[in-house]
Amino acid sequence: MNALSTPEATDHRSDDPGSPTTCSEYLLVCQARCSEINRGTWQFSLEASDGELVLEATDEEVGDLNRLTLLAAVRGLESIEGASRVTLLSTNRYMIRSLSDSLPRWRSNNFVWEHFGRRIDVQHADLWRRVDRALSIHRVEACLVSSKLVSTDSPVAAATARTIQTDRGTSNLRFDAGHAGPNRPASSAASKSGSKDQLRQWLLGTAAAPESQTARRRFTAADLRAS
Repeated sequence: MNALSTPEATDHRSDDPGSPTTCSEYLLVCQARCSEINRGTWQFSLEASDGELVLEATDEEVGDLNRLTLLAAVRGLESIEGASRVTLLSTNRYMIRSLSDSLPRWRSNNFVWEHFGRRIDVQHADLWRRVDRALSIHRVEACLVSSKLVSTDSPVAAATARTIQTDRGTSNLRFDAGHAGPNRPASSAASKSGSKDQLRQWLLGTAAAPESQTARRRFTAADLRAS
């Protein structure tokens, strides 16, 4: 997971949302999924720093995956009252990179660019203007979340492959009972909640830490263990 801050957004703020005595902390998770080429659903969930779900919303609209993800971010940021610290999580590389690399340039050019002698709006300019307005109110840390399947020969992957073969009409397959895994210590609901809270606090702490400290910080398995 790569964290990209947006320090440029602080240049035109009228107040200081980074002050710990005056602003709240939120975790905003933005998702989107396309059911067709140009249509799909967006979804966001907004959590407080203590893990309480503040707001969750989803809707179906016209747009590609990038626009739908931007819609989720816009709706989530605009739902927050008052200047706040926000850690925004998304799997959409276009949105996270544009927040860090392209938005300052688009802002200075009033969200238009020259194309064969004509000045036209940048893609999704209507949403980017709304995002930029939200960044003038909140202190936002944008985090790109990515994952890759690396255990293709695992029992779960093999079972999935057997299921696919069965769905395609393959018969006479033998399904052996799975091997018993290592014994795991019993965990209470409180310990599970503690692990989740530690991960949340790590994410929020990364957003609040200075950039120089964030670059040196390492995330270890100990951060996920319940205290």
